[in-house]
Amino acid sequence: MIIVALAPARVPPGGLEKLRAAADGRDVRLTKNKAEAEEFLDNIEIGIGDVPFSLLSRMPRLKWIQLWSAGADWLQNHPEVKALPFRLTTTSGMHGAQMTEHLFAMLLAWNRRLDKAFAARARREWLRIGAGLSILGGKTMLILGYGSIGRCIAKAAPAFGMKVIGIRRQAGARAAFGPAGEDAAVAPVSALSEHLPAADIVVNILPLTPETFRFFGKEQFAAMKRTALYCNIGRGATTDEAALVGALKEKMIAGALLDVTETEPLPQDSPLWDMDNVLITGHYAGLHPDYDTIALETALDNLGRYVRNEPLRNLVDKTIGY
Repeated sequence: MIIVALAPARVPPGGLEKLRAAADGRDVRLTKNKAEAEEFLDNIEIGIGDVPFSLLSRMPRLKWIQLWSAGADWLQNHPEVKALPFRLTTTSGMHGAQMTEHLFAMLLAWNRRLDKAFAARARREWLRIGAGLSILGGKTMLILGYGSIGRCIAKAAPAFGMKVIGIRRQAGARAAFGPAGEDAAVAPVSALSEHLPAADIVVNILPLTPETFRFFGKEQFAAMKRTALYCNIGRGATTDEAALVGALKEKMIAGALLDVTETEPLPQDSPLWDMDNVLITGHYAGLHPDYDTIALETALDNLGRYVRNEPLRNLVDKTIGY
């Protein structure tokens, strides 16, 4: 049996029929109701979507879960799940375009002070800005957590005349950046302190794991340029938020662009709300107008691979967390 744990509105038209056609005779059930799912836990072989994590250990036949999202940080709250033998896959790879556009929208808004222009428009005020503007050209961007989203960002950055440095868990092979013929070595995370002082923009796209919890903190902010921007569009808890507030108050960095925060929604009493050197959006950088359609295509592709006993795409190492 395959359980599709999604609200009906999130299943694209014809989606269930496509899943049934690809299921090789398996029964496909759509339900977001936990109590209903509990009635057939013994029969579930595959889960697609937002299967209740608390039920996974009670599914003796479970072989595979296809998430409807890219992140698997929920594993940190369910350590009992890590040892279970089922395979876990995500929709990783479908977020690059929208998250790249969101990041550059925030960067351009910051550089051209669009937040002030929008506020002035609400007051019907013709705003004149003579100083404080900037451009992206000539700046160095450091991408922390250089994976599929980071590569998408890195392809866009050279169009603005930017240099890119990628940081990931292991350096590995050289990776392509920007226009054909250009490339740069991707540095391991152990070399972060070496590259931080050169960065004008630090972009955090780290996954949330025990190793990355509050990874970016006081020491890292102190190593940045005072003119540098810190951008977090990944997971809020990978940043030590108290250290970020301190760095902003003490002008250790120029500003922060945040789509994610450690606690979401950001509490009303957070000092970040009142800082004029912070731009905040409500964790929607990864949203796409056709998100569910693209996620279904990923699920169908992996379902076909599962039926044919081929390697699954976007397989998560449950021990590491991504």
